[in-house]
Amino acid sequence: MSRRAVIYIRTSSEIQGEKSSPSEQESDCQMLAKQKGFDVIHVYRDVEKYRVGNRLVEPSGSRSDRPGLQSMLKDASRDKFDVILVWREDRLYRGIRAMLTVLETVQDYKIEILLAKENFDPKIAPIRAWVAQMELDGMKERMEMGVKARLGAGKANTGQDRYGYIRIGENIHLVEEEAKWVRNIFDWYIQKTPLNLIRKRLIAGNAPQKGSSIPRHIQWSRSSIQAILRSAREYAYGFKSYSRAGQTFQIPVAPIINISTYELFMKMREENKTYPEHRRQNDYLIAGHLKCACNLTWRARTATHRNSRKGEWVERKTPISTYFCPQPHKELRPPECPKSVSAKRAETQVWKKLYEFAMNPEFLHAQAKDLVKQLQQKYEHLQKDRRQILEELDKESAKRQQVITEARIKMRADAEFDARMRELYTVEERLKRRLTALEQELDTYATWDWEEKVKEYVSNLQVGIEELNKAIPKTPEEQHRVFLMKKQLVDELVAEAMINGKRDIQVEFRAKIMDQEVRKKLLDFPNGGEIVARL
Repeated sequence: MSRRAVIYIRTSSEIQGEKSSPSEQESDCQMLAKQKGFDVIHVYRDVEKYRVGNRLVEPSGSRSDRPGLQSMLKDASRDKFDVILVWREDRLYRGIRAMLTVLETVQDYKIEILLAKENFDPKIAPIRAWVAQMELDGMKERMEMGVKARLGAGKANTGQDRYGYIRIGENIHLVEEEAKWVRNIFDWYIQKTPLNLIRKRLIAGNAPQKGSSIPRHIQWSRSSIQAILRSAREYAYGFKSYSRAGQTFQIPVAPIINISTYELFMKMREENKTYPEHRRQNDYLIAGHLKCACNLTWRARTATHRNSRKGEWVERKTPISTYFCPQPHKELRPPECPKSVSAKRAETQVWKKLYEFAMNPEFLHAQAKDLVKQLQQKYEHLQKDRRQILEELDKESAKRQQVITEARIKMRADAEFDARMRELYTVEERLKRRLTALEQELDTYATWDWEEKVKEYVSNLQVGIEELNKAIPKTPEEQHRVFLMKKQLVDELVAEAMINGKRDIQVEFRAKIMDQEVRKKLLDFPNGGEIVARL
């Protein structure tokens, strides 16, 4: 039986001098697999930037969160392959943390690493990883020093050009066509022109926009206009700021707006800061769950004041809490989006449906029985897999005995005998690992009383909801305490609440009947161990 192999490929701009294309890496690894007689079952790739939080990052060898690497290590833990083929060791890691992530997995699951362009020695791997880390750190330090020297000399560095300017070489030049629109934006703002109207004027006037690494879905988004307004000081005093390692450098540029315009703008900005004083953070029961056809998670706000006809803020007798769609651009908002809904109306709907979901024992127990049935089928399937593995182990044992007998009779050469025995040993070890994992999973299935757990979960859920419905809080503190208990239930049970154009809300519930530790032990668990319903 040929050994199962996978190929890992990584490219990054971290080392400009090393031009190893993905196709070259794969070709060399495929050749190595052919020489060794391996069966290549998958190729994992980290060749593009990927998102971490709100930013795109390179698949650097110092990072252990690369998507392709994580997928490969996850498959290794599930015994999907025996060998990892890599072009060079630094394709896998170039730092201590990434090295530990890889070596810990391959050691735990007895995965072999083979390199196409060099030899791999796990004993010296930590030393090589440390050297690579030092090399990267040194490279970054030298680059940082070079950047600081250029900025200190007043020379522009790389980075996104601010609207109104363009960087050519080491100098930043004014773009008059863009600068004209910057002045218009500040003039309109000082004239109290709403942001949406400013946007319409920019689009109608065919105002040019900067290029972007991300394709634009709309023209002149509100965030683009806000970015220009936030740069008022730079436009007035004529400088471009760069920050490097805690230091800030300012490169002189031609100013676009005059100081008097800037001062009027700042005065207007201060006047508009009345917004936080007349809005307050309230207790929002379905925050983080409500969505609409825009596929955006709705936000919430509470207005305690209103703007009178005289332009003054007047306190409301009753504050108004509202959920609203955060999509600011009408052209991206479908007709099914209702834009906003009263918080009281939305929360009443969702809590009523949650009550119906929890207080319907026939429905919940029917769902539970169906889940238990799936669990039983899964258990029987695992037992069948276990019997097959035991049969394969018996066959491998018979093969090993036959090889030993033949070696005695035919006086087979030691090298040939050792190679055959190693091959049989590798297959047997893989089968034993699979058997151990299966038996652990079978043990979890066998020791859990699934149906009883479901009944207990449902009973506790119903008692808790009934108690909350009976509660009559008398003080703000008691009201907040009841809210927190309700919010905990909503966060636990509500997967998604979808509002339509008529402001009716459909809720998807997911009740998890087992704790996280049990779910970790079971792979491919039916429905993730959840009771699912949509009301």
